[in-house]
Parts: sequence; C-alpha cells; structure tokens
Amino acid sequence: MKTSEYLELALTKRAHGINAELARMLGIARSAITHYQTGHRIMDDYTASKIAEVLGIDEMELIALANAEREKDPAKRAYWEARAKTARENREPLDVLVARGGIEPSTRGFSIRCSTN
Repeated sequence: MKTSEYLELALTKRAHGINAELARMLGIARSAITHYQTGHRIMDDYTASKIAEVLGIDEMELIALANAEREKDPAKRAYWEARAKTARENREPLDVLVARGGIEPSTRGFSIRCSTN
C-alpha cells in the first residue's frame, strides 16, 4: 500500500472525501493533499503521523512507508519497507479499523445475506 492510499482512507474516514477539510485537520495546504494524491510529493513524517492518527494506526507504519517512497538508496529503502511491514503486521487489518469508524469495508466482490429465519 502507498501513502497516497492511506491518504484516501483518511479522506473517506474523517473528511468525507473533502480535501479542504482534511487539509485543515492536518494543518497543511489543500494543494499539498492534491500533490500527495497524485504522487508529485511524498508526505513528510509529521503529515504521515497525523494521517496515522486519523486512521487510528501506528504512526511508524506510515512514517516508514513515506521514507521508503522518498528513499533513493535501495538498501535504505529496503530498511524502511521492512519497518513499515513490521508495523503493518502488528495491527488489525485496515478493513476492520475502517469498519469500526462507521465505514463499511469493501466486500471484494462478495455479498453477505442475513436471514432472521
């Protein structure tokens, strides 16, 4: 998962898809949100930490992922990717976390039928 995908989850969870509202919550310019979404910029550690806070996940996951996306040196990139993976493996799946926030997770093509019989 890329940092821009986490950003989209944060938009969905807290700001109902409105860049201006999320930007205000994070204390950054609305244009920065757009740059992060398009991949023209990679978020800094502060922004990654704030988005992790919005999503209710360990900030190290997003900080490490952002550092991996910025890093040019393959050995350093591998280090940051490993840190992000470790943090990701130590938490519940995002679908569960998003569902707790009142947003229904994707069913990935499955449907569930409930019966009262």
